[in-house]
Amino acid sequence: MYRLSRKTYSETFKLEVLRDYYASGLSMIATAKKWGLKNRGDIFRWIKLYPIDSDSLSLSSELLSELQMKQAPKSKEQLLEEENVRLRKALELEQLRSHAFKRLIELTEKEEGISILKKDGAK
Repeated sequence: MYRLSRKTYSETFKLEVLRDYYASGLSMIATAKKWGLKNRGDIFRWIKLYPIDSDSLSLSSELLSELQMKQAPKSKEQLLEEENVRLRKALELEQLRSHAFKRLIELTEKEEGISILKKDGAK
């Protein structure tokens, strides 16, 4: 009787698949097909293995960059440029969140007819 052997994947690959799964909103089956995995069970096991929610996985790239550094050494300038790009993306995301909250307050003030940001006693 022959036994099926399970293919092993690197930690970097697993985290990239999980990042894509959380970011894309695709099902486990669709994500498995996209990344060439045989079944969705791999993704399910990885979610249990790395109990990280989608926010921290998408914002925390220190582990991924550390693992990639072990594979291919990068210069200090390249590392700084990558950090700069990551921080710019995080800033852009926070600016979008801030704009969304501001718009939500404006719509709520308009619908409810009350001033949320101003104090009642202010003139």
